[in-house]
Order: sequence, then structure tokens, then C-alpha cells
Amino acid sequence: MRTTVNRLTLFLLVLTIMLTLAGCGKKAETAGNPVTADDGQEILITGLQDSDYKITVGDLKKLPAVTKKARANRANGETVKVKATGPLLEDVLQQKGKSVKDYSTIRFTARDGYSIAVPPDVLKNREIILAYQIDGKPLDAENEPVRVVIPGERAMYWMRMLDRIDLETGAEQIPVTKVVFLETAVKTLPQEDYQHFDSTDKAIKTKDLVDSYAETDKVKNIFIKASDGLHKNETKSNFLGAYIKITGKEVPKFLAPHLPQGMHVRDILYINYGKTSFLSYSQGQKVLSLQTLDGQSGIALSDVIKQTGLNRAAKYKFSSLDGSSWELAVNDLGSGLIYENGQGNLAFCCPEIVADKSVDNLVAIECRE
Repeated sequence: MRTTVNRLTLFLLVLTIMLTLAGCGKKAETAGNPVTADDGQEILITGLQDSDYKITVGDLKKLPAVTKKARANRANGETVKVKATGPLLEDVLQQKGKSVKDYSTIRFTARDGYSIAVPPDVLKNREIILAYQIDGKPLDAENEPVRVVIPGERAMYWMRMLDRIDLETGAEQIPVTKVVFLETAVKTLPQEDYQHFDSTDKAIKTKDLVDSYAETDKVKNIFIKASDGLHKNETKSNFLGAYIKITGKEVPKFLAPHLPQGMHVRDILYINYGKTSFLSYSQGQKVLSLQTLDGQSGIALSDVIKQTGLNRAAKYKFSSLDGSSWELAVNDLGSGLIYENGQGNLAFCCPEIVADKSVDNLVAIECRE
């Protein structure tokens, strides 16, 4: 009897150990992709098909995942380093028969309102990871449900708290027919005090700038380029509700109290709003080759045309702030130069313009038929 009891006890002990080991083995199989509380959180995708499409974090975890180390620089100079785990956006779209490369722009929007559009060159050349793990751990409250990581690109594209993905086509830049020089244009616009950290600077409303110098119809996306090479695609509503800071550090600077700092753009080279390009001469001096003509040093007109994408035309109209203007045939432009004169005003000169036809306080150049 005692022998039978001992055997039964031993059997139960062995069975308990086996079940425990089996449970541990099952946990080990799923530990790399554990179920978490945010698996049910949804991300809205628009532009993929006729109706909007929602995907959950749990759905993303069912797709093949990549794990990659990535680093990026923030605007303040800090370096961000992560090991991101999650599926590629490309694989998400492939499920619907689409590719990242099918779209001209993809805009990510976070739950706190931060928004960033990824331009075509990035879409064509980079992988976009929808990360549900960073450094081997589930995302914390400041990042969940998903963080966008694009290895090799600036941190401004690494969206936290992803809420929405808008797939856009036809967002290519419209051919530019007019270049407006910011330094001259702001002289005619109301300037407001703008508190920027511990400094009170002057700023203009973007809407005032657009209403005075650009056509506002049929504009969906605004393209901003900084002198350090940064490209940004901004929505019309965000842009028209913002300011351009024109004094102090990092000017011209696109910003607004209601926009996260990551959406601000410092040292603006130009802003393309529909057919109008707003160019900063001061930033142009930093990135464009300086030329000398008749003792004056400035930016070659040919470089302005190339940088802003100003259309080729039979004639160009050069307008001054006082309302006067001159038209020149394209063949007469020669080695035209834009420079800052002794009074601090922008001016234009070229060998084909005689002294009494010089353009002072240059505010715009327009294509003419």
C-alpha cells in the first residue's frame, strides 16, 4: 500500500514538473511579441481605398517585424538612438495591394496634434518602421501606441503617439511664376511682438503675407525649405494659422504657439505657396554662390531662378516696393544680380539696365508672357 502511495506521489510530482516546464516553454515562444494593453488601440489610414481603414496595434504585431538600430538628430542638436521593432509601413500597404512609392506624400499625425509629411525622396529611399517596441520594451505613455522610425532621417519624422496616416497623391509642387523677397515684403505688413522662449521678437502672420502677395486658391500643401537642407510639407490650415518670426535668432522662422516645437522651421530659405515662392535673401547668402557685379556683391538671378523653381518665361517683371516696375526679356537678363545696397534695401542690377532704370527695394520677380 505504501509503495503504491509513493508511486502515485512520484507520478504527480513528475506531472507537475512537466506541466510547469510546458507552461514556461509556451511563455518563451510568445515573449518576443507579448500581448499588451495597447493591442486594441487603432490607427486610422486614409487615402488607401474608397473608405478609411483602421488597423490595431495587435494587427501590426501579426505582420513580419524588423528590428533595426537607428539614430537621428533633433533640431536642438541632440542625437536620438533607438533599437526599433515593428513592421514596415510598406508591408502594411502591401496587404492592400499598394506601396509606399505609390504616394507623393505620406502625412503622420500624432494624438497631441503634431503632424509631419514625409516627402517623395524619403518615401523612395528609406524604410519606415511602425515600431511597437523600442529598445526591446513595449512603448511607454509618451510613445504608444506606435512610434514611427525612419532610419537615416531626421528626428522630426520620428512620430510619437501615432494616431493617423494620410496617404496623398498629387502633392507635387506647382510651377512657380512669382518670387517674393521676404526682407522687402515684411516692410508692408503688420508686425507683432512674439514671445519666443526668453526673447521678445517681431513676427508677421503668414496669412497677412499670403493675402498681400500670393494667390490663395487651390493650394493644399505648402513646401518649406531651410538653409540647412531641411524640406517640410505643411498643410494649408496649419500654415495660415502660424507666424514667421523676422527678428532675433534663427530667422526667418516658421512657428506658432499652438504647434509643437518639432513642427517649427528655422532659417527658412524659401516657402513655396502655390505659384508664389517667398525667398529669404539673408539665408540665400548662406547657401547660394555670391557673385560680384560693378562692385556689388550678391546673389545671381540665375541661382534664384534655379533654387525656387521659377518658370522660364519670355519676359520677367521686376517690381519695387514703391509700385514701379520694369520688364526684361529673358535674353537681356545676362549676369543679373540681387544685392543689398547702402540703404539696406534689396536691389537688382544687370549690365542691360541703365542707371535710371535700376530696381531699388526689390519686392518681387514675376514671369510674363
